[in-house]
Amino acid sequence: MASLITPTLRHLVAVLSSTASVSFAMSEYWTFIPFLRDDIPPQSLVAFWDSFLYQTIPGWLGFGMTSAIAGYLSHRCSGGLSRRLYGWGVIFELSHYAFGYIEVSQVIEKIAHGPVEQVKDMQRYWLKIHTARTLCSDIPAMICFIAAFLHLGAM
Repeated sequence: MASLITPTLRHLVAVLSSTASVSFAMSEYWTFIPFLRDDIPPQSLVAFWDSFLYQTIPGWLGFGMTSAIAGYLSHRCSGGLSRRLYGWGVIFELSHYAFGYIEVSQVIEKIAHGPVEQVKDMQRYWLKIHTARTLCSDIPAMICFIAAFLHLGAM
C-alpha cells in the first residue's frame, strides 16, 4: 500500500500558479480583440504591443516558471498517480515556452516594428497561436496539477 502524503502548501503552489497563468492567458483575449475593430487604427496596436510585452514578462514568465519548479518539486516528493500527474504538468508547462517560440517572436516583432498595414493580420495570427498554446500547454498543465493535488489526499 502506498504511503499517505498529506497535501501541503508546497503541493498547492503549482496549482495556484498554473491557474493564474491560465487566467492571465484568458485575459489577453479581452485585451487584444478590441484592437481588431475597424475603427481603431493599427498604430494603436503597435504602441500598445511595444510596451505591453515588456511590462508583462514578469507575469507570464513568473507564473510559468513558478508552476514548473513547484510542479517538479512536488513530483519529487509525491508518489503514484500524483507523481505522474505532477510530472506531466511540468512537461505541459514547459511546452508553453517551446510552442512555436521562433514563430511567436517573429510575429510579435512584426506587430511591434513591422509594416503598419500588416499589424492587424499579424495580431489575428498571434491570437490563433495563443489559442493553440493555451489549449495544448497551459490548460493541460493546470488540469494535471489540480488532479495531482486532489489525488494526494485520496491515496
